[in-house]
Amino acid sequence: MHPAATARAHEAIVEGLDFEPMLHFQLRCAAPLHVEIASRRRAPLYVVGQGGARLRWEDAPPVALHAGDVAFLPHAGRHRLCSDERAPLQRFEDLLAHVPQRHGRTFGLSVAAPADAAPPQLWSGSFYWRADLAAHPMLAALPPVLVLRQAQAPAWLPSMGQLVGWMADIHAGGRGVGLTPTLNALLRHLVLDWLRGDAPPAGAHRAPRDARLLPALHAIHTRPAHPWTATELARLCHLSRVPFAQRFQAQMQLPPMRYLARWRIHLAERLFREQRLTLQQAADRVGYSTGAILARAYKRERGVAPTAGGTPEQRAANSS
Repeated sequence: MHPAATARAHEAIVEGLDFEPMLHFQLRCAAPLHVEIASRRRAPLYVVGQGGARLRWEDAPPVALHAGDVAFLPHAGRHRLCSDERAPLQRFEDLLAHVPQRHGRTFGLSVAAPADAAPPQLWSGSFYWRADLAAHPMLAALPPVLVLRQAQAPAWLPSMGQLVGWMADIHAGGRGVGLTPTLNALLRHLVLDWLRGDAPPAGAHRAPRDARLLPALHAIHTRPAHPWTATELARLCHLSRVPFAQRFQAQMQLPPMRYLARWRIHLAERLFREQRLTLQQAADRVGYSTGAILARAYKRERGVAPTAGGTPEQRAANSS
């Protein structure tokens, strides 16, 4: 594809990434940072505070995070943020449970520090329902950790990070207003960097990115109602069917037609929730001939009927 067309295709694919976080937070940390996040249901997006830290995810090598970086763990999982391993370990869930400061869904958290401690670092961000993100086939294919580096990002990132820090301040800032669209914009840029192959791998996680698949991904995401076949999608990529299917599976972790089905169901679910469409109306929009066929496809993907268990909270409970 021509470079301009490639850029437009990447942007079109990430444009629909729009999720409702379960909570926002700002963490004030004057003491050395050593916090564990144990939940496998909440996927964090962090805007890193001054001084930075190391991110230790599961058994993977640690990832160095520096001031102004943005880190995203789309599949959640137990992890630690640590600037000094000798510091007392604190659980993020305990900080949430005993937080006295809250405005709406935005929490003001603090790590205990001595009275003469240095001015605090401010870490801000959001937690998303992992099950909500996993329902989107593009996000399900992401590596465990994505990092947008301030040192390598466009000039807008420092200003965006400062804006998030101000918005998340429930005392002298924006009190959480506007955080959801702002954090979603950062999420889109993280995925955009992954699609383009601009971002260096975080730790040992290196996701394969095959530029030849872009026409098929663009077609699926922008024209989901078209009656695509694997052969037709392969032809868009100038590949025969079998090599196309193998490449697609390697990159997206799903066969092409299963990816298409999952994307259609994700769109249908949004139509149910946001526009209150009927089964037949949603089927017409996403590429199923009847509402009954859509209902069966939805049940296969979600394990529940379209009218049941559609909220992020319910899906998270079903997956735990």
